[in-house]
Amino acid sequence: MKVAFSKINITPKDYIGKPMAGYARKSPCLGNLDDIYAYGVLIESGYANKENKRLLLISVDTLKLPLSIVEYIKNRLVSKYNTLKKKYILIHATHTHSSFDLTGEFYYPGGIFAFLKGVMFASNKNDRYIVWLTNRILKMVNDLFEDLKSCMIAWKREMFNPDIVINRRYPSRKVLPDLGVLSFKSADSKELMGIIINYACHPTTLSYKNNKLSADYPGRIIAKIDELSNKKIKAIYFNGPSGDLNPITTCGTDFEKIDKDKTLVYDQLGTYSNTKKIGNIIGEEALNLAKSIDEKNYFKDIQIETNLQEVLIPFKDYRYFSKVWLSNKLKWIIKKYFLFKIAKFDLNSVNFPIFILDRKKLNKFGRTLVQLINFKIPNGNGLSIITIPGELFEDIGKNLITNSPKAKENTFIFQNSQDWIGYLFPLDLYVEEGGYEPFMCFSPLCGHYIELETLKLLERQKK
Repeated sequence: MKVAFSKINITPKDYIGKPMAGYARKSPCLGNLDDIYAYGVLIESGYANKENKRLLLISVDTLKLPLSIVEYIKNRLVSKYNTLKKKYILIHATHTHSSFDLTGEFYYPGGIFAFLKGVMFASNKNDRYIVWLTNRILKMVNDLFEDLKSCMIAWKREMFNPDIVINRRYPSRKVLPDLGVLSFKSADSKELMGIIINYACHPTTLSYKNNKLSADYPGRIIAKIDELSNKKIKAIYFNGPSGDLNPITTCGTDFEKIDKDKTLVYDQLGTYSNTKKIGNIIGEEALNLAKSIDEKNYFKDIQIETNLQEVLIPFKDYRYFSKVWLSNKLKWIIKKYFLFKIAKFDLNSVNFPIFILDRKKLNKFGRTLVQLINFKIPNGNGLSIITIPGELFEDIGKNLITNSPKAKENTFIFQNSQDWIGYLFPLDLYVEEGGYEPFMCFSPLCGHYIELETLKLLERQKK
C-alpha cells in the first residue's frame, strides 16, 4: 500500500473584512492569529483487483461544509482525477469558530438579529472564495498523487483528558474522550511518515470576542507535531463526537461549582494562549501515541471498502410535553414559519445553500449522508471510520461505537463530515432540557434520525 500527506494554505489575501463564522460577532475579520489550511491524505491499497484502491480524506479549517459545497468539491475532483470515485472521498470541516462564513448566516455583523437576517436574506456571498478554495484543494490533491510512497498502517486509541475538555450540559460528569491515531510508517525505512488524529472537543478555545482568523487548537496540533518532528512527520486532524464537549479555558475545573452555574462554561473568554496550550497538549500526546505502537501491529496492506447511506430527516417537531415545551415550541415556530419560510435552501438557488431539501408530497425533508469506511485486513478485525454530518453529542457517539461491527479500539468517528445538518442531540435531552442547540439545526429530530440510520448501517455491516 501507499500513502501521501499534504496541506495547502487557504487564507485569501483579502481576509480583512470577511465575515467570520461560529459566533454572532459585531465585527468581521480584523486580523490573523494563524493561517487556515486544507489538509489531505491519499491512501492507496495494493489490492489491484478491487473496484477501487484509493481513499481520499480531506480536512478543512472551516466551521462547516454543507452538502452542496461538498458535492461541488467532489464533482470537481472526480472530473479531474478519473481514478477517484465520489464514495471514496471524505470531506471534513474541523469546526473552528474563527474561520470564514461560507453559508451566509454570519454575513451581517451585529449580533443575534444580524445572524437571523443572514439566515433569511444573505444566501451566500462567498461563492468566489469557495471556488478558489476548491481550486486550492485540487492543487493539493495533485501533489498527493505525485508524492505516494510505500507504507505500513497501524492504529491506536486511548482515553485522554488532562482537564482540557468539559461536557457543557453535564459539567460534573467525568469526560473521557478517546484520542485516536492512524499511523503510517515507511515500508522501507520503517520511519514514521504521518498520522491521522481523531479527538473530541469543540474548537472554541478562542471566545466570541476574538475577531482574528485562526484554525483554533486543531491548527496548533499540526504545528506542534511539525515542531517536535522537525517537519518530517505529517499530520491531519478530524474532530470526533463533540457537539456538547467544550474546551476548558477560563471556567476552571471546579466541576461541582460549574454544575450549579453553567454560564461559566458558555461564557468562557479564552485567548490564543489557551489555543496553543490545548493544541500543544493534544499534539504531543498524539505523536507519543503513534510512536508507542509496536512494530508487529503494523499491516503492509489493507482493503478499502466504503458504504454511503442517504438520510432523509423530516422537517417537523417532536410530540411531547415537558417544562421546556413552550420554549422549544417557540423556537420551532420561529424557525419553521419565519426563518426557513423566507430563506432559500434548495439546489435551484444560485448560491451554495445551507441545507438540501427533498419534497415528498407536501412534506419537506433534509437530505444528508452518513458513511462507513472499512479498512479490512487479512485474518484480522480491521478498522471502521463512521462519518457523521453534524455536531454529534457525546452520548450518541458512545452508542454508535458500542454498536460498531468492530471493537471499540478499532472504531473512529469523524463528525462534521460530508455535510452539516446541525447539532445532533438525544431526544430525551431536547424534551427535558431544551437549550439553544435545537434552534441551530435543520430539525430537532436530526440527532434521532442520524443515530437511527447509522445504527441500521452498522447492523447491515454486522450481518
